[in-house]
Amino acid sequence: MAKTWKILFPLLLILSLTCVATVQVKAQQQYPYINSEILPPQGGANTTITIRFTTTNTSVASVETADIFWDNNTIVLNQPGAEGADGSYNYNITVPNESPLSDVGNHTIRVDSTVAPYGAISFLFTFNITEFIPSPEYLALNDTYYSLLANYTNILGNYTQLSSSYGELSANYTTLLAEHNNDTLDYNTLISQYNALISNYNSLSASYNLLSNLTTTYSSMSSTYANLQANFQTLSANYTTLAQDYNLLNSSYTGLLSNYNGLVGQLDFSRNLNYALIIITIALALITVYYVYFKPKKPTKTR
Repeated sequence: MAKTWKILFPLLLILSLTCVATVQVKAQQQYPYINSEILPPQGGANTTITIRFTTTNTSVASVETADIFWDNNTIVLNQPGAEGADGSYNYNITVPNESPLSDVGNHTIRVDSTVAPYGAISFLFTFNITEFIPSPEYLALNDTYYSLLANYTNILGNYTQLSSSYGELSANYTTLLAEHNNDTLDYNTLISQYNALISNYNSLSASYNLLSNLTTTYSSMSSTYANLQANFQTLSANYTTLAQDYNLLNSSYTGLLSNYNGLVGQLDFSRNLNYALIIITIALALITVYYVYFKPKKPTKTR
């Protein structure tokens, strides 16, 4: 029993020391026979940081490769260390050029490695950023951003101006279209009146050919002529109105010039036709007057 206790006691002592060492390693994250330091402990955002590991006992392996994290953000994985003349292993890192990793203040650097006989180990360092100095890439990117922002502002201003011009042009087009529609209605009214005039003229011609009594025919012709004259006057007034509307339309929108030329041609045709009708009517009136007042009457036969 005493022999067994002599064997178990050293084993229990070794296990206790191992547990105490493990607890101490996890709590302080420092390991016997491994010296670690950060150079410098503070600086600007562009400062190159060196983390140095030195092994003071040959029974402990060197920190030859490491995973490095900055505020729990990965900087590099499985990075080989640069061996110095004194046997140390050095790792050079730079501050990440992005906020908040590069903000002024304290930042945590964690170095993970696997070292015999400890196995997986971690070291924590604190680096204090005293000022932020942007990198040349950041400055170039910032200049490009503001240049693009200025171009965007100019383009936005041009777009706003073009949008305003488009709105004004659209309003003018709507007004011009309304005037064009009114002129079209006036033109259709004029055509309707012209057709009525042609109908009256045809009725007058038929009545003249059918009536045998010259006096009755003259009276009917006079009445029809009066109506014809009234219609002509209405047609002339409508023509004047149409001409005024056309002149207004021509000054508002020159694009309707081709429609204007067609309308003038039709109006000229109507005017010439009216003139022809007037001449024919006057000729008929003269013929009637001649037959009524100047043509000698046939002698009456006496039995």
